This record gives sequence, C-alpha cells and structure tokens, in this order.
Amino acid sequence: MHKAKRNIATTLISQLVSTVCGMVIPGTLISVFGSVMYGIVTSITQFLSYISLLEGGIARVARAELYGPLAKKDNYEISRVYYAIGRFFMFVGVAFMIYTLFLSVGYYDLANVTETGRGYIFILVWIISAGTLAKYMGGLTNLTLINADQRQYVGNLIVTTATIFNALLVVVLSKAGADLLVVKTVSCAVYVAQPIGYAIYVKKHYDLRPVGKNRSKLKQKWTGMGQHVAYFLHTNTDIVILTLFAGFQYVAVYAVYRLVISSVRKIVQSFTSGMEAAFGEMIAKKEQRMLQNVFFKYKHLLSTTSVVLFGSTGILIVPFVLLYTAGVTDANYFQPTFAVLLLLAEAVDCFMHPCCSLPISANKLKETSWGSYGEAVINISLSLVLVHWNPLIGVALATLLATVFKSGFYLTYACKNILKIRISELLKNCLITVCLIGLFAFVGASLMTKVYMESYFIWILWGFGTAFITLLVTIAVYAVFYPTVLKNAVATVSKKLLHR
Repeated sequence: MHKAKRNIATTLISQLVSTVCGMVIPGTLISVFGSVMYGIVTSITQFLSYISLLEGGIARVARAELYGPLAKKDNYEISRVYYAIGRFFMFVGVAFMIYTLFLSVGYYDLANVTETGRGYIFILVWIISAGTLAKYMGGLTNLTLINADQRQYVGNLIVTTATIFNALLVVVLSKAGADLLVVKTVSCAVYVAQPIGYAIYVKKHYDLRPVGKNRSKLKQKWTGMGQHVAYFLHTNTDIVILTLFAGFQYVAVYAVYRLVISSVRKIVQSFTSGMEAAFGEMIAKKEQRMLQNVFFKYKHLLSTTSVVLFGSTGILIVPFVLLYTAGVTDANYFQPTFAVLLLLAEAVDCFMHPCCSLPISANKLKETSWGSYGEAVINISLSLVLVHWNPLIGVALATLLATVFKSGFYLTYACKNILKIRISELLKNCLITVCLIGLFAFVGASLMTKVYMESYFIWILWGFGTAFITLLVTIAVYAVFYPTVLKNAVATVSKKLLHR
C-alpha cells in the first residue's frame, strides 16, 4: 500500500496546484480578453476533445488487462498490451489531425463567430490542438502503463511541474499585452513537453519486449469503445449544447462554475488516487476479504471528504464566482440554482467513483456497459429538451439525473458481483452523503445570496468557518450512524500522533 499512499500525496499536491492555477488562468483570460473570447477558447477545446471518441476507452481497457500481468510480473504480456496501446493511439493521432483540419475550417460558421476573423479562428484551433496531438503520439501509451503499475506519482510530478510553468507564462504574457494566439501557443508548448518525461521513465524502468504485430491486440476493445463513447457524450454534452442553442456567454458562465466544482472534485478524489490499480491487484490475487476491508475504508474516507468539501463549496461557490468575475459585465455570473445542481451532479459522481471503478479493476467492462449507455442517453435527451426551458439549469439538471442513474447501476453490480455484499451496506452510506451535501448546498446557497463579500480575505474567513461547521456536522452524523468507523478513525489518528 506504500504506492497508494505516495499516489495519494502527490495527487493531492497536483490537484491543489492545478486548482490554484486553474483559477488564475481563466480569470486572467476573462479579464484581459473578455468572456466571449474565453467562451470561444473553451468551446474550441471542447469540440477538439470530441476526437477522444476514437480513443474508445482503450486506456481503461488496457489498464484492466495490465493489472494481472503486472501483479505476476509477466513482461511478455505487459509488452503485448503496451504495444497494442501504442499502435492504436498512433491511429487516433492521425485521425485527430484530419479532424482538426475540418474543425479549423468549419468552426467559424458552425458557432456563428462574429467577434474575430475566420483566419484567426483557423490558427487558434490548430494551436489549441497541439497539446492533444502530443498526448496521442506517445504520451497516453506510457502514462497508461505507469498508472496501471500504481506509479501515478510519476505522472503527477510531471503534470504539476508543467501546470506551474503554464500558469506563470499565461499570466505574464497576458498582462504584458500579448495576443491570445501567442498566449495559447506558449501554453500548448509546455504541455507538448510532458510526453517526453513519460517516455524517459518507461524506458528506464520497464523491460518491454518486442511482440508480433498480430499478438498486440486488446481484449474487450469494442466494449471499452462503447462505454467510452457513452461516458464522453455524457461529460461533454453541456458545453456543446450551450454553444449551439444558447450562446458563448452561457458557455463562459458554465465553464467558470464547472472549473470550480471539478477542481474540488479532483481534490476529493486525490485521497483515493491509485485505488483502482490497488483493487485490480487484490482481485487478480483473489484477496476478497482484503478487497472488502480496503474498499470500505476508502469509501468512508471519500464520503466524509465529499461532504466537507462539496458541502462547503455549495455554500461559498456563488460569492467566490462573483468575486472572481468582478468587473465583468458581459455575462450574468449570479447563478445559485445552477451552481447547486451542477455541484450535486459532480458530488454524486465523485463519491460513487469507487463503485464505478471496480468493474475496471475486475476487467468486467462488458457486463456493465448499460450503465454507461443509459447515462449518456438520459443526459443528452434531457439536455436537448431542458436547454430551451432554462439553458444553465436545464443542462445541470439533466446531468444530475443521468449521474444518479449510473451510480445506482454500478452500486448494484459492484455489491452483487465483485464485493459480494448486501446492497444496503453501501446504499446507506450513499444516501447519508448526498443528503448532507444537498442540505449544505441548498441551505447555504440561500443564505449566501444575502451576504456580500467585498474581498478574497473575507471569503477565506467564511471558508474556514464553513469547513469547520460542515466537519462538525459530519462527525456528529457518523457518531450516530457509524460509531465503529468513527472510533477506529480517532484511534488511528491518535496512535499516529502519539507515535510522533
């Protein structure tokens, strides 16, 4: 478990750095270039990401196939999967270049851009695409192997370094008056360098052996493709629908709120980083009792952290966004109801992630396909209908309902077929978690609409107070429903403090 602890620590650091930098960059771009241009950049990035449909979830399928060979140290089988990934992503890279060409030519008319010229959009699309192209031409192949081997900390260190350099360069260049094209060029160049670091590490630490072309194939590839397409459509539907049926102002507002909430989600999930690989090793070794014990330990940790951080975010997100966009008048960033619905959708998806990742660990992708398919169909269908009623609230509500469906499906499958426990053992924890987050979010958002915070310092003070209150309430609830879990947690912390 020492790898898991290292993964957790570096992931937490990486996400904290990513959160800070992720707050700085959009704020800088909006203040310097305006909400519309920021919305265009966000929209182009989203459209470019649609090429990942061709990824077909191959990285996920590959991880599932690598857990067994890595546990057994079977270098031939590891090499077989590794080269299969490489061949596939090279194909995706070529397809991505063709797709980028079409998008660079057609985006101007597709999105009805009026704020800048056709040539400017053409160049901007190609610049933004550079980082993604580098990812396919080697980066994802090596990163998949590293993560499957529970060495996520390697990727975390490389990503953290790139994130810091990127933020510094974007801020300096933007404030110095550089054109948006120059800023995005330098930004993408930083991320193009990441795959080099992955390649150096893999070459040094793995004994990869040549295998025949016909043997470098992946099992369950088509199943992985189907699930990946469904997941991608679910997670990327909102911005595309807002672009086509609402406008760039709505895209900018959505992107800012999503940025805050997704940053919190990444911080929460950093506490269980690398657990998918750890579960995969336990399942491969048939360590059922250890799997159950470790799963519940991390599920309680994730649920508690989710309540405290998501609950606090639900209370403080609207005041933060208003401070963050102070002086920006080309879009309405006061959206409390939208904020709560989007936060609940992300929170449910976050604390249910252990259940959703277990089928990958157990290499049971085919058996769980309909959970992903149903989520995508529900989200897209409802979003297309509700966006005409209320653009932001409509897409957020659709996402929440789709996420609840998927979570219920995976919870049921994981309990019956992998953990082999009663569904009620997990359902109770999930209901308590979502009720607490919902209570904090709805009550807090209502109260915060009546509070004006004139500075980040005041907001930070409110943040400490809010986090303290949510933590106390969470502890009180655990004392009632999970006294043994709370007692063991206190004993563990006390033992470590005394040991120091």
